[in-house]
Amino acid sequence: MARINMEIIVDDLDDNFSRVLKAVVDEVAPENEADARTIMRAFRTKLERGFERWEYVSDRSVDAGY
Repeated sequence: MARINMEIIVDDLDDNFSRVLKAVVDEVAPENEADARTIMRAFRTKLERGFERWEYVSDRSVDAGY
């Protein structure tokens, strides 16, 4: 098992992740008017409340030797 810091993961993926989240929201709720920044802020808030800072994941999801 490996440990990952969810906040750091989201920070590292921020640009791509916010764009993808916006696309998902637009797909499921086309009438929404939220921009990518607002969606990302809401996601981060839910993330902080829903996860521990460090989460355990299986070794197969981490390539530490890259």
